[in-house]
Amino acid sequence: MARCHRIIFCAALVATACGSKKDVEHAKHSVYDADFAIVYSAALDGTRELYPTLNDNPGPGKISTAWHQVSYANNQDDLQNQRTLAQSQGYNPGMGASPAASMAGSPTRLAYKRYFIRFDVSVTGGRPWRVKVIGHASEWEPGAALPSELRGAARPSWLDGRTEALQVSIYKKIKKYAKPMKEEPKPNPEEELPHTDPSSFAGVPPAAGKRLAAIKDALSRRDYASLRPLLDENVVWSLGGGTGADAALATWQADPATFEAMQAVITAGCAAVGDKKVTCPAGEPKLGTYQLVIEQRSDWKVTSFVRAE
Repeated sequence: MARCHRIIFCAALVATACGSKKDVEHAKHSVYDADFAIVYSAALDGTRELYPTLNDNPGPGKISTAWHQVSYANNQDDLQNQRTLAQSQGYNPGMGASPAASMAGSPTRLAYKRYFIRFDVSVTGGRPWRVKVIGHASEWEPGAALPSELRGAARPSWLDGRTEALQVSIYKKIKKYAKPMKEEPKPNPEEELPHTDPSSFAGVPPAAGKRLAAIKDALSRRDYASLRPLLDENVVWSLGGGTGADAALATWQADPATFEAMQAVITAGCAAVGDKKVTCPAGEPKLGTYQLVIEQRSDWKVTSFVRAE
């Protein structure tokens, strides 16, 4: 029987998505000769089955999942199984150690690392449509305010297998419309990252445009670790008096729709207020809507992001 190589959690988490090697190849190299609505709905359903927390935007044909915790990081270590991790560090309570000695040998910092995964799925081109799936992985260590995205040499080996599982999940929903596509050069995942042109922010200082582009790209990538340095230490995130960059990120992460709102106001347009302040959108915000403010301090930083009440 064919195995799903590198999909470590196949049997438990994505049993319905995991297919043969042949399925994987078809999923990677197929386009779909059907109406856009059919292809997009299949992509949405296949993604939601594995990663239920997501945002979808049928207009441009894009689906973005939230960060989901990965239960298994590699072949040996189950991140939910503290005994496995403890034994990997030489700690085995079955060896007859005293309670005090057992406590002394408790799992260390490594045992509590957490790994997360998210996906950007897009339906592109024209009929026949192509479904592109791009996976992202991040790692959180104890003491860190936010996970760090794993790129380049740090990109984990298990990410490709999980990406294939999602591709197969979508393919199975719509394979009756599949047809082989022309071979294309394999894209570099790093090249798939969004890059906003700072000059697209007309009417603001050039340095502010660069900062707005960096903020928008960090939001598009769900790269909240990169967003953290772009926030002023005393950023205001609540009209009730909430301030502080770490508290702001923790609060916003609890409701991912807040990040969607931040991205939306930047996309809607920004305007300068004097030489050292930019607001998105321009002018006074409407009741119930958000406004982003960046100001030039030592550098351009986000100083406020609140909903008008």
